[in-house]
Amino acid sequence: MRRRLRWVAVLGTAALAVYMLRDRIPDPAEVWRTIKGVSFGWLAVAVLFEAMSMSTFARLFRRLLTLGGARMTVGRAVAVTYARNALSNSLPAGPVLSIAYTTRQFGRLGANKPLIAATLVLSGIYSTATFVVLTLVALLGGPSTRQATGIFLAVLVLICSVAVRLRPRSLGSLMKRLNDRFPALAEQLRQAREAIRPGGRDRITLFTLALLNWLLDVACLAAVCAAAGVSVGPHTVLLGYVAAKGAATLALIPGGLGVAELGMAATFIAAGVAGGSAAAVVALYRLISYWAILLAGWVAWIALLDGFHAWAVKVGQLILQALIGLSIAMIPSAYVYREQPKPR
Repeated sequence: MRRRLRWVAVLGTAALAVYMLRDRIPDPAEVWRTIKGVSFGWLAVAVLFEAMSMSTFARLFRRLLTLGGARMTVGRAVAVTYARNALSNSLPAGPVLSIAYTTRQFGRLGANKPLIAATLVLSGIYSTATFVVLTLVALLGGPSTRQATGIFLAVLVLICSVAVRLRPRSLGSLMKRLNDRFPALAEQLRQAREAIRPGGRDRITLFTLALLNWLLDVACLAAVCAAAGVSVGPHTVLLGYVAAKGAATLALIPGGLGVAELGMAATFIAAGVAGGSAAAVVALYRLISYWAILLAGWVAWIALLDGFHAWAVKVGQLILQALIGLSIAMIPSAYVYREQPKPR
């Protein structure tokens, strides 16, 4: 039932966006002209920002494992981050496979199950919390959304305050009911809470890493806009970004394909960007932040396979020997030192 409701919500939102933008659907020729005129310098900057974003999330994982007593090199953390992202965004039931894969990789480092669970849970909490902060900044920063967002937040705070005032023990009662209904999950969360106990500075560091992960991804989108010659303000870039990410979380298709692009394009077009330019920006951004990262992730997955290192070393030695032999054969003076046939 929930799956059907999500499909209805996604398809309904997509249909509404297409209907509202029916008169501004971009011409493919205009999109291609924009792409042909991009600045490759700015595209290189966008790629750099995206790589830094992935590296920052890998450091978030590494920091959590370190707090729990496990050790992981930065290079391996980055490789695992790319590989788990590829599994999550390209396969059906990808998130489940990604969690299983990450658990196995972290277990190889000697991390126990409570520490692995704590790392996955806390990374998700910090990532979600910082994304909510970015979303609120985007909504409160826009004149058209500021008032509605402010009213919603005020009503939410009022409801929570009244609930706590009238029933101060309601939160404890709710937690008890959840523990009774899901005892296994409650036990895992308790063990995870004991596995990692971050201090005040650690929490600030973790929050900063999670926030930087999002901000560098936003910077990638801004650099793509600059590459395509699209002049939009920082608020429009941020709003288009959170619209795409928010729409992707509702989609049942891996990576939010189609829905994320539609959400971002609709935001840019509504802000006054030409349809062709908006479509070009979305296409280039998704090429860098989704398809290129996906390809790199599968390469990382192959590199992390059992026995790959030994196989790669053997192949490298064979290639090196072949190159050395070819180099010697191409040196003219090598013929002088060859053994000459003895005269009869």
